[in-house]
Amino acid sequence: MEWHCEPAALISVEIPAEYAEPSPSQIGAVVYGDGLISDALIAQCATDLIASGFRLGGIVQSNAHRLGRRRCDMYVKDLLGGDEVKISLDRGNEARGCRLDPDAFARIDTWVERAVRERVDLLVINKFGKEEAHGRGLRPVIAEALIAGIPLVIGVSTRNFCDFLSFIGDSVTRLRPDVEAITAWCRNAINASRGCHPCKHRGE
Repeated sequence: MEWHCEPAALISVEIPAEYAEPSPSQIGAVVYGDGLISDALIAQCATDLIASGFRLGGIVQSNAHRLGRRRCDMYVKDLLGGDEVKISLDRGNEARGCRLDPDAFARIDTWVERAVRERVDLLVINKFGKEEAHGRGLRPVIAEALIAGIPLVIGVSTRNFCDFLSFIGDSVTRLRPDVEAITAWCRNAINASRGCHPCKHRGE
Protein backbone atom coordinates (compact mmCIF):
# COMPACT_ATOMS: atom_id res chain seq x y z
CA MET A 1 0.00 0.00 0.00
CA GLU A 2 1.27 3.46 -0.89
CA TRP A 3 1.31 6.09 1.85
CA HIS A 4 0.93 9.82 1.28
CA CYS A 5 1.93 11.83 4.34
CA GLU A 6 1.27 15.48 4.95
CA PRO A 7 3.86 17.40 7.01
CA ALA A 8 2.83 16.97 10.66
CA ALA A 9 2.65 20.11 12.77
CA LEU A 10 2.51 20.32 16.55
CA ILE A 11 -1.03 20.87 17.83
CA SER A 12 -2.04 23.38 20.50
CA VAL A 13 -2.30 22.22 24.11
CA GLU A 14 -6.10 22.50 24.30
CA ILE A 15 -7.61 19.00 24.03
CA PRO A 16 -10.56 18.77 21.61
CA ALA A 17 -13.49 16.41 22.17
CA GLU A 18 -12.11 13.62 19.99
CA TYR A 19 -9.17 13.13 22.39
CA ALA A 20 -11.38 12.78 25.47
CA GLU A 21 -12.25 9.18 24.56
CA PRO A 22 -9.25 7.89 22.58
CA SER A 23 -9.62 5.08 20.06
CA PRO A 24 -8.85 1.61 21.50
CA SER A 25 -6.13 1.12 18.88
CA GLN A 26 -3.22 -0.99 20.07
CA ILE A 27 -0.66 1.54 18.86
CA GLY A 28 -0.42 5.15 19.99
CA ALA A 29 2.12 7.36 18.21
CA VAL A 30 3.23 10.60 19.84
CA VAL A 31 4.14 12.62 16.76
CA TYR A 32 6.58 15.41 17.55
CA GLY A 33 8.82 18.06 16.10
CA ASP A 34 11.00 18.48 19.19
CA GLY A 35 12.44 15.25 20.58
CA LEU A 36 13.37 16.74 23.97
CA ILE A 37 9.76 17.73 24.62
CA SER A 38 8.49 14.32 23.52
CA ASP A 39 10.97 12.48 25.77
CA ALA A 40 9.81 14.49 28.80
CA LEU A 41 6.11 13.96 28.04
CA ILE A 42 6.40 10.21 27.53
CA ALA A 43 8.51 9.86 30.69
CA GLN A 44 5.93 11.81 32.73
CA CYS A 45 3.10 9.71 31.31
CA ALA A 46 4.97 6.50 32.26
CA THR A 47 5.59 7.81 35.79
CA ASP A 48 1.90 8.63 36.26
CA LEU A 49 0.73 5.23 34.97
CA ILE A 50 3.18 3.32 37.17
CA ALA A 51 2.01 5.35 40.18
CA SER A 52 -1.54 4.24 39.32
CA GLY A 53 -0.52 0.59 39.58
CA PHE A 54 0.01 -0.35 35.94
CA ARG A 55 2.94 -2.58 34.99
CA LEU A 56 4.96 -0.92 32.25
CA GLY A 57 7.92 -2.09 30.23
CA GLY A 58 10.15 -0.53 27.64
CA ILE A 59 12.24 2.62 27.81
CA VAL A 60 12.01 6.33 28.50
CA GLN A 61 14.73 8.89 27.84
CA SER A 62 16.05 11.79 29.92
CA ASN A 63 18.39 14.49 28.67
CA ALA A 64 20.84 16.26 30.97
CA HIS A 65 22.46 19.55 29.93
CA ARG A 66 26.01 20.28 31.02
CA LEU A 67 27.63 23.70 31.26
CA GLY A 68 29.84 24.37 28.26
CA ARG A 69 28.35 21.59 26.13
CA ARG A 70 26.29 22.20 22.99
CA ARG A 71 24.60 18.81 23.25
CA CYS A 72 23.00 17.15 26.25
CA ASP A 73 23.90 13.79 27.77
CA MET A 74 21.21 11.22 26.97
CA TYR A 75 20.09 8.49 29.37
CA VAL A 76 17.57 5.69 28.89
CA LYS A 77 15.73 3.95 31.73
CA ASP A 78 14.28 0.45 31.78
CA LEU A 79 10.71 0.84 33.05
CA LEU A 80 10.41 -2.80 34.12
CA GLY A 81 13.72 -3.31 35.89
CA GLY A 82 14.57 0.27 36.87
CA ASP A 83 18.13 0.27 35.46
CA GLU A 84 19.44 3.31 33.61
CA VAL A 85 22.22 3.61 31.04
CA LYS A 86 23.88 6.52 29.29
CA ILE A 87 23.45 6.16 25.53
CA SER A 88 25.44 9.18 24.33
CA LEU A 89 29.20 9.19 23.84
CA ASP A 90 31.14 12.25 24.98
CA ARG A 91 32.98 13.19 21.78
CA GLY A 92 33.35 16.91 22.38
CA ASN A 93 31.55 19.96 21.04
CA GLU A 94 33.13 19.80 17.58
CA ALA A 95 32.35 16.14 16.88
CA ARG A 96 30.07 15.31 13.96
CA GLY A 97 28.02 12.24 13.11
CA CYS A 98 26.44 9.64 15.38
CA ARG A 99 27.31 9.86 19.07
CA LEU A 100 25.19 6.94 20.31
CA ASP A 101 26.83 4.11 22.26
CA PRO A 102 26.20 0.77 20.46
CA ASP A 103 26.94 -1.22 23.64
CA ALA A 104 24.15 0.59 25.47
CA PHE A 105 21.69 -0.32 22.74
CA ALA A 106 22.47 -4.01 23.21
CA ARG A 107 21.18 -3.65 26.79
CA ILE A 108 18.10 -1.79 25.59
CA ASP A 109 17.20 -4.68 23.28
CA THR A 110 17.38 -7.05 26.26
CA TRP A 111 15.15 -4.78 28.38
CA VAL A 112 12.45 -4.48 25.74
CA GLU A 113 12.52 -8.19 24.90
CA ARG A 114 12.03 -9.02 28.59
CA ALA A 115 9.05 -6.64 28.80
CA VAL A 116 7.39 -8.36 25.84
CA ARG A 117 8.15 -11.82 27.20
CA GLU A 118 6.58 -10.94 30.56
CA ARG A 119 3.52 -9.39 28.88
CA VAL A 120 3.50 -5.99 30.57
CA ASP A 121 0.33 -3.88 30.58
CA LEU A 122 1.90 -1.34 28.22
CA LEU A 123 5.11 -1.18 26.21
CA VAL A 124 6.71 2.26 25.99
CA ILE A 125 9.28 3.09 23.31
CA ASN A 126 10.50 6.66 23.52
CA LYS A 127 11.49 6.86 19.87
CA PHE A 128 11.06 5.28 16.44
CA GLY A 129 14.36 6.67 15.19
CA LYS A 130 16.70 6.44 12.22
CA GLU A 131 17.69 2.85 12.96
CA GLU A 132 14.06 1.69 13.05
CA ALA A 133 13.22 3.75 9.95
CA HIS A 134 16.00 1.90 8.11
CA GLY A 135 14.76 -1.53 9.19
CA ARG A 136 17.03 -2.05 12.16
CA GLY A 137 17.01 -1.18 15.87
CA LEU A 138 13.91 -2.17 17.85
CA ARG A 139 11.73 -3.05 14.86
CA PRO A 140 11.74 -6.84 15.53
CA VAL A 141 10.74 -6.51 19.20
CA ILE A 142 8.09 -3.89 18.35
CA ALA A 143 6.60 -6.41 15.94
CA GLU A 144 6.70 -9.09 18.66
CA ALA A 145 4.81 -6.83 21.06
CA LEU A 146 2.09 -6.18 18.50
CA ILE A 147 1.74 -9.88 17.70
CA ALA A 148 1.46 -10.58 21.44
CA GLY A 149 -1.36 -8.02 21.72
CA ILE A 150 0.52 -5.68 24.05
CA PRO A 151 -0.49 -2.01 23.73
CA LEU A 152 2.33 0.20 22.53
CA VAL A 153 2.95 3.94 22.89
CA ILE A 154 5.87 5.26 20.88
CA GLY A 155 7.40 8.59 19.98
CA VAL A 156 7.76 9.30 16.26
CA SER A 157 9.28 12.42 14.72
CA THR A 158 7.55 14.12 11.82
CA ARG A 159 10.58 13.17 9.70
CA ASN A 160 10.19 9.44 10.37
CA PHE A 161 6.39 9.25 10.44
CA CYS A 162 5.97 7.97 6.86
CA ASP A 163 8.53 5.19 7.48
CA PHE A 164 6.69 4.33 10.70
CA LEU A 165 3.38 4.01 8.87
CA SER A 166 4.98 1.87 6.18
CA PHE A 167 6.18 -0.48 8.92
CA ILE A 168 3.07 -0.50 11.14
CA GLY A 169 0.18 0.13 8.75
CA ASP A 170 -2.72 2.49 9.31
CA SER A 171 -4.05 1.05 12.58
CA VAL A 172 -2.45 3.82 14.63
CA THR A 173 -3.88 6.45 16.94
CA ARG A 174 -1.94 9.66 16.40
CA LEU A 175 -1.49 11.38 19.76
CA ARG A 176 -0.85 15.07 20.37
CA PRO A 177 2.31 15.87 22.37
CA ASP A 178 0.33 16.47 25.56
CA VAL A 179 0.68 14.41 28.74
CA GLU A 180 -3.07 14.27 29.47
CA ALA A 181 -3.93 13.07 25.97
CA ILE A 182 -1.16 10.45 26.01
CA THR A 183 -2.10 9.17 29.46
CA ALA A 184 -5.81 8.97 28.57
CA TRP A 185 -5.07 6.93 25.47
CA CYS A 186 -2.73 4.59 27.40
CA ARG A 187 -5.40 3.88 30.03
CA ASN A 188 -7.97 3.14 27.33
CA ALA A 189 -5.56 0.88 25.43
CA ILE A 190 -4.65 -1.08 28.59
CA ASN A 191 -8.30 -1.55 29.53
CA ALA A 192 -9.17 -2.66 26.00
CA SER A 193 -6.30 -5.15 26.07
CA ARG A 194 -7.47 -6.59 29.38
CA GLY A 195 -10.91 -7.08 27.89
CA CYS A 196 -9.35 -9.17 25.14
CA HIS A 197 -7.14 -11.13 27.54
CA PRO A 198 -9.08 -12.02 30.73
CA CYS A 199 -6.05 -13.68 32.26
CA LYS A 200 -4.37 -10.28 32.45
CA HIS A 201 -6.95 -8.81 34.82
CA ARG A 202 -5.28 -7.73 38.02
CA GLY A 203 -5.81 -10.22 40.82
CA GLU A 204 -6.34 -13.26 38.58
